[in-house]
Amino acid sequence: MQVLFMWDTAGSSELELGQQFIREGCDDPEVRRQALQWATAAWEQRQITDARVEQLAPQWPTRRQPGVDRNIIRLAAWELSHGHTPPKVTIDEAIEMAKEFSTEQSAAFVNGVLDAMLKENEKLTAEPNLIPSPGTPGEG
Repeated sequence: MQVLFMWDTAGSSELELGQQFIREGCDDPEVRRQALQWATAAWEQRQITDARVEQLAPQWPTRRQPGVDRNIIRLAAWELSHGHTPPKVTIDEAIEMAKEFSTEQSAAFVNGVLDAMLKENEKLTAEPNLIPSPGTPGEG
């Protein structure tokens, strides 16, 4: 989250700056590699995540959110859709980060947005495939 925040503040994802920041915060090379990989992936999908947040919380577009909240949500949204962590654990971790690093209201906001994203994801994966498969009767 801190690397995402730094990139967000700078307006660009300078890989070397991210690597240096992570190197100073952790001695384990595997943890550093994974942290940078996750931050990069979340950064690359930030426009999609931000658009989803604006649909779910139109009164709080990303430009009005505290930077910490915005980047916690970006990281957790990536993890919800690509990670191997159980969704409830991902959301709980995001809430704890918001409590520790952001405003008093942030934990509730992060929880609400991520819970809505999770429900949206679950709904999309539960719906039957509406695209007919090749050879389906009635195809033109």
